[in-house]
Amino acid sequence: MSDREPPTGPPGRADDVFARQGPRLFRIAYGMLGSATQAEDVVRDVRQHWQTTDRAAVADPQAYLTTATIRLSIRAAHSARLRRASYIGPWLPEPLDTDNDGTATAGTEPVEFDVLLMLEQLDLAERAAFVLRETLASPYSEVAAVLGIDEARARHLVHRARRHLATDRVADLATDRVTDRQGRDDTADQKREDDGAEDCEAA
Repeated sequence: MSDREPPTGPPGRADDVFARQGPRLFRIAYGMLGSATQAEDVVRDVRQHWQTTDRAAVADPQAYLTTATIRLSIRAAHSARLRRASYIGPWLPEPLDTDNDGTATAGTEPVEFDVLLMLEQLDLAERAAFVLRETLASPYSEVAAVLGIDEARARHLVHRARRHLATDRVADLATDRVTDRQGRDDTADQKREDDGAEDCEAA
């Protein structure tokens, strides 16, 4: 080992720690990015970083890996949003692949497609706070520590994210009702036209 390489501890133990945390880290990255492919890339980058980390100095591996995953996910999400700004047409999340029995891969629970769409409307700090709190049930103290903010600010971000998502859901429901009503009206109008045409032919 060169003088510049940090002491990393036994490789086997490091792999065991990451194996336990891997599914959780994937859920975080997928919730932040809406893409299984990008989430896997983030988890792979976190693993590579973990393998060269001085783990003797890491008091809480879960907190350390969670923080690394959130930060890399925010960076990746920011880059992805810049790229999508030049796309033609709407961007849609990448659904999570499932096994034959319908369960999500990598020990994860799939995030609903419509929720992923709504999460795209949040700023990245709100999205990170929401994913940690709502997807992983992380305490506000952990949300605050991961994002580098105080607990009151963490609560505010989660509250604001919930409010935005609730507003989007109400708007979607209203749109669905208008669409359904318009469809019924169009059907009724068509039926009246058909009936009128039949009356004219009979006359």
